[in-house]
Amino acid sequence: MMINVFDVEERFDIQLNGIGSKELHGEISKRLNIEYLSDYLNTKELKEVTGIIYGYNIAIFVSLPVKVKHQVKNVHFLIDTGSPRTYVCGEVYDSFKITVNNSTVPRVLINSKPIFAHLSPNESHFTDINVLGSEYLKLTGARLFANYEDEDISILFESFNEDIQNIKVKTNFQVQENFQLKPYTLDKFVGFCLF
Repeated sequence: MMINVFDVEERFDIQLNGIGSKELHGEISKRLNIEYLSDYLNTKELKEVTGIIYGYNIAIFVSLPVKVKHQVKNVHFLIDTGSPRTYVCGEVYDSFKITVNNSTVPRVLINSKPIFAHLSPNESHFTDINVLGSEYLKLTGARLFANYEDEDISILFESFNEDIQNIKVKTNFQVQENFQLKPYTLDKFVGFCLF
């Protein structure tokens, strides 16, 4: 059985009850102690980020610096390890004064790490929400710690200063029956996906 990645991405959605732009600017900003879409004044990458658990769906939110062109802003992200992609909503792109549509995927810097940030789909339940997906977490060597009992959330980031030649590559060519192993590239990274 062949899986069309683009078809899966078009059907991807997250059910967030009562979380949108108002909550990002209000309660979530207050609890993170960082104003949503404010200018990021620090020049260094963050090695550790703390987050919060918020809402009925027990969603994890963190704030990370996002750089587009020469501007850097504090952007709140829902961490969703079930999402392979990272999404940035239209309000964020508007704050950088750039126009993005569903056919373009801009490359931005999130905490000094380049990533393709898809526009949050207009017809989804997360139109106004930014989603930090598993691809970003994997590429950055992030370590996510979630203590739900104490509501203690943190992400630790590996050093981004390593040369590309020093990155150890692990390969595992065990493939389940009915899947094909195909190469893919993302910026300078090369890997394989199951399709």
